[in-house]
Amino acid sequence: MPVESGVPPWFLVSKPLRPPFRDGSTVLVRGLVEHMPATRRVVYLGDPSHPLRPDVEVISAPAMDYSPGFMAKAQVFASMMHPKRREWPLHLFFTPNGATSRVLRMLRGLQSRRMMVQSLMSAHDVEAWVKWLRPLDAVVVLSEHTRGRLLAAGLPAEKVRRIYPGVAAAKADTPADIAKRWRLLYAGDLDATVAARLIEVAQALPAMGWRLTIACRPKGAEDAAARAQLQARLGPQLADGTVTLLAEVEDMDALMRKCSLQIFVADHVRHKVDVPLVLLEGLARGLPVVSVSGTPVGEIFAVAAGRRVEAGVEVADVGELLGVLGAAPRWLARWSAGAARVAQEFSLPTMVAQYTALYDEMERRRASER
Repeated sequence: MPVESGVPPWFLVSKPLRPPFRDGSTVLVRGLVEHMPATRRVVYLGDPSHPLRPDVEVISAPAMDYSPGFMAKAQVFASMMHPKRREWPLHLFFTPNGATSRVLRMLRGLQSRRMMVQSLMSAHDVEAWVKWLRPLDAVVVLSEHTRGRLLAAGLPAEKVRRIYPGVAAAKADTPADIAKRWRLLYAGDLDATVAARLIEVAQALPAMGWRLTIACRPKGAEDAAARAQLQARLGPQLADGTVTLLAEVEDMDALMRKCSLQIFVADHVRHKVDVPLVLLEGLARGLPVVSVSGTPVGEIFAVAAGRRVEAGVEVADVGELLGVLGAAPRWLARWSAGAARVAQEFSLPTMVAQYTALYDEMERRRASER
């Protein structure tokens, strides 16, 4: 699709949008591309032979793994500096790091008038990158939690926009059906602390009638050590089916339809979007959330309170979580009904409308400066 006169398209710079879509950042950007209004032109990296939609230009780029190497990053940089695209506004969907931040600083030095926005796909150690984020026109965060951290670290408030991640609509199962299943789902990252908490939960479940599915995508040495710990400590529960330990899940929707409650026992969201998409997808299907406090996941419950519904609860520790599970018959169906309602606040149309409004504002501001 050639660039037409007038306002150029926004170049959405992320890992190439190629299947399988299991990385939170590519899932989010794919949703943005697929649901962007036809009047708002965007371009993305991916497979031109299999575009996400026929009216959007795709710049060819090979698939990347979870931690792209230097050559992959260099190819992305070259795509941004191509003569055809030098004036296109940039929206980068990356976690800040030394390499990408230096590239952005160099780009800003070479192209002071080029509009540049960055969405922080993970907020791990984000305070360390404030000086690199400051020259951008806008920084998009995925939670109020991260917004507060950036403001406390000195990033000007007018540069920071909070846009919650959004997920596709899904048919929720009935609260009565969900309440019958008595299966918990943990679908987060694994580390030593998470493994210890899952072991504590799993060992208490038989007395309450719950079962637990742990579905974690392998991510290196930390995951491997935690997985070995789970297998060593939960041998009897794994053998009798009280606990199921999975790696990559081909059909997460089917797995969610077998569960009745999501638990989030990590005390961080490192390497994930602030409000993990899998939790939001579960909400859309009617699965409430119980999470340990201290992460942006708690904002789900703030949204629920704003709608005067219950979609789960935030707990201080595993002991409090077990108390909640023991009282499940009193609240599970009610929370399930609330979950589907709260998921509407984290919808793709809501997310896309907010990104579109941001682009409109950026363009109006730039036009007024001319």
